[in-house]
Amino acid sequence: MSLKNSSEVENLYSRKPYLRLYNLESNLINQTFLKEAKNSDEFFLEWNGKALASVVSPKKQAERLYNEKKIKDHHLVIVLGCGNPHILNIIDSNMRDGQIFLIIDKNIEIVSPLWDKFLFPLLQNAGRHLFAGDNSLSLLYNYLESLPIERLTGVLFFRNQNDIQLHKEFYVQIEERISKLFSSKMSDLLTKFEFERIWVKNTIVSILRYSDSLTKRIPIKELENKITDIPGILVSAGPSLRSQCEFIKRNRDKIFLLSCDTSLKVLLKFGIIPDGVMTLDAQTHSYFHFMGEDFTEIPLFADMVVSPQLIRSMKYKSIVHSQTAKFQIDASGKPIREITAGGDLVNEYIGDQGDIQSGGSVATSAFDVLRFLGIKQIFLVGQDLAYTGREIHSTGTHHNEKWLTLVSRKNTLERINEVIIRKRKTKMIPSANGKEVLTDYVLDIYRNWFEESILNVNIDVKNISSNGAEIRNMQNISMESAEEVFRNIPIHNYPWKSLDPWNNKKREFSDTMYLKKLFIDDLIELEYEIQKLITSDLESEKVIELIQSTIKNKSYLKAMLRKTEIYLQRHKNNLDKTREKELFVSSIKREIKFLKKGISTA
Repeated sequence: MSLKNSSEVENLYSRKPYLRLYNLESNLINQTFLKEAKNSDEFFLEWNGKALASVVSPKKQAERLYNEKKIKDHHLVIVLGCGNPHILNIIDSNMRDGQIFLIIDKNIEIVSPLWDKFLFPLLQNAGRHLFAGDNSLSLLYNYLESLPIERLTGVLFFRNQNDIQLHKEFYVQIEERISKLFSSKMSDLLTKFEFERIWVKNTIVSILRYSDSLTKRIPIKELENKITDIPGILVSAGPSLRSQCEFIKRNRDKIFLLSCDTSLKVLLKFGIIPDGVMTLDAQTHSYFHFMGEDFTEIPLFADMVVSPQLIRSMKYKSIVHSQTAKFQIDASGKPIREITAGGDLVNEYIGDQGDIQSGGSVATSAFDVLRFLGIKQIFLVGQDLAYTGREIHSTGTHHNEKWLTLVSRKNTLERINEVIIRKRKTKMIPSANGKEVLTDYVLDIYRNWFEESILNVNIDVKNISSNGAEIRNMQNISMESAEEVFRNIPIHNYPWKSLDPWNNKKREFSDTMYLKKLFIDDLIELEYEIQKLITSDLESEKVIELIQSTIKNKSYLKAMLRKTEIYLQRHKNNLDKTREKELFVSSIKREIKFLKKGISTA
């Protein structure tokens, strides 16, 4: 009996509404059929007369495919192609409840013939999802974006080769995009592990010093769409920058010029004063990109997590504050906003500063700043995203200046670059000149961010590069072509000079230093509550539960404990409750001490 119109199917649709996309009663001519194999009770799919699995023993074939790999509890498992449907049952039966298992097929016609016997029973289980046909790809990528990466350790692909051969380009592109997406999300998670505690501390200190009258502070949200009809140049510190500075200088009066912190020294050496400089790094060593330079006429575009020492050690024209946020669609199709740890405190105490999206680098954040300002034509300069000429940065950067002090007869600058490059995970990718160029894992993540982001904005973006990495979805043009484009761009009169970041008007803010005592007292009270719990007679499990309840409304502290909580979750079967409590309490005490020390020096 067919289940296609049953109440059970309606119940499944209520839990996974996207499945209604697949019309099980379609009147379209179907070229895909479920066929019986020679072995009894075994099946394979046939498309347009071609068998997509063994016609004798597809179950044995599926078992061999399954045995090639080992599924772990925290793997994201993906099947590419359903020509051999037995692989679906075998994988499903060997996965834990709730583990994520995705079925992807180019052909939407596979749904109807596989529904009763294979797909419906499998999709009843939590974590199992089907994406069939080209129209399902946007749902697939939205779903993957929304997955909590901290619960995953890797992606495992099972490929039905007959399907792959039929639509090779489709499956190769999907696997490549999923792998890049997972790598990017894993990179984000590792960054959070390392820096979230610093982000929270820096954000609190930035809040406390927001009313500092020495430097004018402006939320970037006040500048949204304030600069239009003028093109912008985003300057990065790739090896090609030094050959492009004369071009920038010739066209300086035609564009809004935003520099990354790493490229600033190079521009200043050529006598080019940018309209702003973007910095993102929470660590103090970013100071070296600014050391020895004059910024009294240059606004600093700074995330709230930027090192407070950097901000208070220099005199800037102004500081334009922003918060890093990521916007995505969750598994249910609902839009969500993920803000950097500590961002909730900013909204609570000094108000929304404005959201800037980032791909993890200063250049990606600076690109979104230009978009936020309203600039509709953006030129990328020095955005090599590769080791052009086997160099890491342009000459004139802080990195290059530091390496020059190490140069000797036996230790040349070329050797210093080469030693660093060889320590990294490198590969060859297409270059902007049609050849190939060397890049690494991290630079390629940034390249992928640009390629994906361009698809979501209505902006004309051109990458001025002859030897760096090719960035898809935008024009990659030579310097000569760029000169032709700029001949038709008129000179502007710096209309943004009347806006707050560039004018000489003063701004008054209510005092925020009073919050210092509030934060310290709150942390002391929390320490007291935790000490009471751990010295009580309660069971270890109950102590952990009560501590988690105590910090539930302190999102900034929960973010600082993320690494510990993930460790405990992944090792819960190997740790007794007493040891789990010791690790959790030790971690929270360490983070409270870290915050108190940082706040007390604000």
